[in-house]
Amino acid sequence: ADFCRALEEEEDEETKFRVDRWERPQGGGGITCILQDGRVFEKAGVNISVVKGVLPPAAVQQMRARGKSLKEGELPFFAAGVSSVIHPRNPMVPTVHFNYRYFEVQEPGGTTQSWFGGGTDLTPYYLDEEDSRHFHRQLKVACDRHDPGYYAKFKKWCDDYFNITHRGERRGIGGIFFDDLDDPDPEKTFQFVTSCAESVIPSY
Repeated sequence: ADFCRALEEEEDEETKFRVDRWERPQGGGGITCILQDGRVFEKAGVNISVVKGVLPPAAVQQMRARGKSLKEGELPFFAAGVSSVIHPRNPMVPTVHFNYRYFEVQEPGGTTQSWFGGGTDLTPYYLDEEDSRHFHRQLKVACDRHDPGYYAKFKKWCDDYFNITHRGERRGIGGIFFDDLDDPDPEKTFQFVTSCAESVIPSY
């Protein structure tokens, strides 16, 4: 809601987000907010999803391939996330993308595994170096509140994640990215991810 309001403030008064609430038959639902054909933004999407169900075998296999130790049997899950992609009309204004998410798996016997993932990245069409420095400074401030090593670690992860191998270049100017984050504990990790999400408006 904060991000939608911040974007609407850049638009003409009559240009607002259209809000669509949806439900998932298997459990949960979400909110999709779309603003399009504005004077400033060609299209802007801000989305929330809060879903639950049972992990399909392919998802379990993928998580095990990433190093997750999951027991055999039916594995209920819960997932919540906020994500956004913003496309401005003016090519001098960069595109921004962010996604922050939480995932939880309940194993037979009652034990729970949980982790966070996400990141924020910027793609300028024309590079403005001061804008780029400002964007990264805001992300570093958010990271430094929690661990002085986070920014460098998650910036590199973002650079590698958005590497376009066949072109020998990275997408945009990067940002931060992480996945499977569960250290030092769920509450402190949640506070860190909250700081990252709250940095989106001042960075963009």
